[in-house]
Amino acid sequence: MSKNYKWGIIGTGRISNIFIEGLQSLEKAESYAVASRSQASADDFAKKWSIKHAYGSYEDLYKDPDIDIVYIATPISSHHRDTLNALEAGKHVLCEKAFALNADQAQEMIQVARDEELFLMEAMWNRFQPWYEKATEILDENLLGELYHLKADLSFQFPFDPKHRLFDPSLGGGCLLDLGVYPIALSSLFMGPPASIACTANLCPTGVDDQVSMIFTHENGATSELGCSSRYNTNQIASLHGSKGFLEIHGLIGRPERLVLHQNGQAPVIHETPYEFNGYQYEAQAVMDMLDSKEIEHPRMPLDETFQTMAVMDYIRENIGVLYPGEIQ
Repeated sequence: MSKNYKWGIIGTGRISNIFIEGLQSLEKAESYAVASRSQASADDFAKKWSIKHAYGSYEDLYKDPDIDIVYIATPISSHHRDTLNALEAGKHVLCEKAFALNADQAQEMIQVARDEELFLMEAMWNRFQPWYEKATEILDENLLGELYHLKADLSFQFPFDPKHRLFDPSLGGGCLLDLGVYPIALSSLFMGPPASIACTANLCPTGVDDQVSMIFTHENGATSELGCSSRYNTNQIASLHGSKGFLEIHGLIGRPERLVLHQNGQAPVIHETPYEFNGYQYEAQAVMDMLDSKEIEHPRMPLDETFQTMAVMDYIRENIGVLYPGEIQ
């Protein structure tokens, strides 16, 4: 049975502002509470978005008995702790990417959610947007034939700042966890898990990666050529290649706006895949749909796949020499 859901927002940074803008376009979602490490920040956020309750600590939000779902948008280094605290308070959770610092943390988060029979999902928002349906339709109709290669790079040029979360090891910095999770998840979606991984990286002065190049080889011999960087910009076009042609995915990997199908010997076919609002509301709706169905995992973004992605990134970090504070060598 469908119901309205009260959402609590953990964190008041850029991504929280974008998410709640999308959330407020949904009839079933109530932007009920926000929490920050400072009361002033929570108050400002609540005023901006007309939220009823503003808490100066995350713990106070978790204790609110009226909150159904918690959206976690704190630094990556805090996802493990914040997710566990929310789950232990009996809340369903949508946690931003990267899901955790490493696979061990992810496994604990997943196990607690399953033990407590609470919904938990990584906020891989592009899985729930219109482009996904069209791409799935193209593949289901075998228009690409056997898949041989995926190419995807998500990179943005950021000036180096040791205090910025992207470059701070104590916050889970580095482009792999922040940006690389997108092309890795795209590879997982279309090509499945890698059988072997080759990778190389450049490390910035704080010791985290600011550029990573990856080649995945899959069990059937297909390959994925993936990249992420904070040193350069890309054209934001991913491509999926098969025996019958290739598919271009245009626009930010996180929010594709157009698919172009190139079948061998035929003129390209353009499929527009416009999204409503800012595109973040689709994942929020997906969470509520699952709760309506009494489900604690979403089949489009299963927790086992999230764990696999974290394990892949662990392997890459081990090979490029990136270790976060508290991790054991």
